[in-house]
Amino acid sequence: MQQQRLLEVWGDTVDSRHLLGAIGLGVGIAVPVYLFAEWGFAELTDGDAVGRSYALVTGLAACIVAAVIAANIFKPKRVVTIGAAAAGGREDAMDAIEAELGPLGNPDELPAAALAEVKELGLYDDLLAQHRKNQARQEAAR
Repeated sequence: MQQQRLLEVWGDTVDSRHLLGAIGLGVGIAVPVYLFAEWGFAELTDGDAVGRSYALVTGLAACIVAAVIAANIFKPKRVVTIGAAAAGGREDAMDAIEAELGPLGNPDELPAAALAEVKELGLYDDLLAQHRKNQARQEAAR
């Protein structure tokens, strides 16, 4: 298997060969379209500045077309892993939130709509465990 040369560009992972291909597509499509539009609009407007502006807009539209083509040819290289969170990760996050904002409270006291959303996000059990942990700390402090 051939080794991929992955680069990070603007926070995304790309294959260097595909990046060069996308740049080549952009140059290969946008530059000729711009030059042709510049010539055509110069003929129509007798070299007026408005004609050059239209040519520039046409060249920009060609850049967008080239980007769409490149996006369809060169698929993303990122790997998304969906799975269980690391053990203790949510508990650590809730401890950090409570350290900044104070106790989260009992999730059963939330309004019905908020409680439904919490359950849908799978956070209800974590919030309830955090609340019970806080209650146990309060009982132990007495």
